[in-house]
Amino acid sequence: MADRPALRDLDFLDPRLKPLAEAYFRDAGTPGASVAIVAGDRGYHFAHGVKSLRTGEPMTAATAVNIGSCSKAFVSACMASLVADKLVSWDDPISKFVPEFQLYDPEVTRQVTLRDLSGNRLGIPRAGLTEFGFDPSQTVGPALEGLRHTAPVCGLRERHTYVNGGHTAVALAAGRITGQGFIATLRERVLEPLGMHRTSGGLAARSDLPDQAGWHCVVDGQTVAIDTVYSDWYLGGGGLSVCGADAVQWLRLHLNGGLVDGRQVIAREALRETHTPQVVALPGKDIISLFHPGAHMAAYGLGWAITELEGHPLVIHSGGDFGIAAMTLLFPRDGIGIACYGNSSGRGTVPLPYAMAACLLGLKPRDWKAYFEAAMPASAPASTSTTPQAGLPGDLSPYAGRYFHPADGELQLDLAGDQLRGNLPRGYRMSFTARPVGEHRLAMQFESPEWRGLTACETPLLVFGVSDGRATHVDWAVGPLSRRFMRA
Repeated sequence: MADRPALRDLDFLDPRLKPLAEAYFRDAGTPGASVAIVAGDRGYHFAHGVKSLRTGEPMTAATAVNIGSCSKAFVSACMASLVADKLVSWDDPISKFVPEFQLYDPEVTRQVTLRDLSGNRLGIPRAGLTEFGFDPSQTVGPALEGLRHTAPVCGLRERHTYVNGGHTAVALAAGRITGQGFIATLRERVLEPLGMHRTSGGLAARSDLPDQAGWHCVVDGQTVAIDTVYSDWYLGGGGLSVCGADAVQWLRLHLNGGLVDGRQVIAREALRETHTPQVVALPGKDIISLFHPGAHMAAYGLGWAITELEGHPLVIHSGGDFGIAAMTLLFPRDGIGIACYGNSSGRGTVPLPYAMAACLLGLKPRDWKAYFEAAMPASAPASTSTTPQAGLPGDLSPYAGRYFHPADGELQLDLAGDQLRGNLPRGYRMSFTARPVGEHRLAMQFESPEWRGLTACETPLLVFGVSDGRATHVDWAVGPLSRRFMRA
């Protein structure tokens, strides 16, 4: 393709934007970030801070940043390209391409289509390691098969239920349809035509992208560098890395109906289908970063959330992992797109693009950080709940032992003085200690910075069921990933 238009400094678009971004990133403790904006089909970029605290090298528009669940839209765009070429239909059953995908009921599994998966309408909740947290060495097969052990919360296609594994299955299907694998298919059909040469994902990203941002998280108020995770087991649900210059091309693709620099990369109608509501969601109750609490409508499309911001139609997705946070916002009627990729898991990346959009759309000023914080579920920090309380049993031996979940594997709890020491061997760096905080309730303290950062605003718990003086099961309660493990 022809050379891409040069990126302009953010100040040329609106001089308020760069100071706004710097303030949000500074408050969130984000060492580095890439902000790409398209307005009127012109690309603007701002690189904040450093790639990694370990190197101190400055961020640039060429530095790739992991975008977490913003990867889902790349999966649906890739599949839309295949649909446009009549190689597949969104309504084809997933079993045709990915037989290892299994749900709780074989009959429901047979009904599940590619549209159901990319549209987040399976009827099952986020749960356990099959949703997030498996060790990177795990393969995708067991994760998809393990979904059959997640009980539904509603019927198939009844309402929005967010599940990472569904998008991973669609990515697998795309790669199997072409026989090339997902990354090669995405590169051929989407990335190369757009000139997105600094985008890759999964294990391939380790070698494909020489210029990458490191990962960071905030632990006890301090931002610390952590190891980058590369894995194929959840690729599609997450796992792609994109640089700021490439993000501009990605935004232009969607704002221009698939037409970029005179080339129809994806057929207009096929791409539009990914922006079309597929299932209803609940603003302010489903994932807050997707459906802000003041929205008047909420739905999930194909790899995108569909909502509005003060009357402006909004196509959006958020992304996160242990050491990154990302947001992508499209305002199709206004010709504005914003991609914000941060190299820390801090929450500042969520409100910032809304604040920037408000500037560009001429909306009434608002404290967007306070707006989102007020909508977050209230939870006491773990540090306020881990102090042993008088009157609680000192003997923790009834709780010790080996527990098991058929999808997530073993949970081992061992006595260690006045506390338990635990681990989920199939998980990533999930060793922890646990102390009693209530009847048959122990508060967990993870040892790794990855999980301590992820759970900083909640109290992870072990909640035991006891019979005849001995625990029979334990609920591993960590946000939406909670699971019940039975004593083995």
